[in-house]
Formats: sequence, structure tokens, C-alpha cells
Amino acid sequence: MNFSFSQDAKRSLTFSLDACYTGFYFWLGNFTLRLGGVDVNKSGSQFFYPYLVPTSIGFGFVLSNYISWHTPFDEFSQIDDTNHTEHELKDLTV
Repeated sequence: MNFSFSQDAKRSLTFSLDACYTGFYFWLGNFTLRLGGVDVNKSGSQFFYPYLVPTSIGFGFVLSNYISWHTPFDEFSQIDDTNHTEHELKDLTV
């Protein structure tokens, strides 16, 4: 179980929903609760995942047989490139 108020946690939640990692996901503003899924900063990946869920309140789930559902929205929001830390910018240039 992971809960946080950071944008990185919201990126991890969005990535887990997008990539269909088994879990339950809830977000309310900057608060996120993630049961399952992956942490994009600790996954060993060499890329920066630049998307966030576009709604301020929502939840979603992915079951082990890849049945999934989340609060309806058209597309993920892209993060503005000017708000990245030095580590994140390094990931963008790889």
C-alpha cells in the first residue's frame, strides 16, 4: 500500500493504470492511494513517464485477468516540461 501527496506518486498511479498493473487506485487532488501497481521512480526504467490523470477525484482498478475500469476521462494530461527536477530532466534526455 502506498499513499502520498506528491506528483511522482500521481505519475506512478497513472502509469500503473495505463500499463494495466494489477491494483486498486484512488486519487483526490494531490492525495493518492495505490494498492498494487509500480513506482515509476524505483522501477529501474530509463524513461520519464510524462502523464497524469486529468481528473481531480477518481478511482480505478485493474484485476489479474486485465479487466480494468477507471473514472471516465478522454486522455491523460501531459506534464509541463518546465517543472521537472534535475533527475527527471536527465531521464527526458536519455
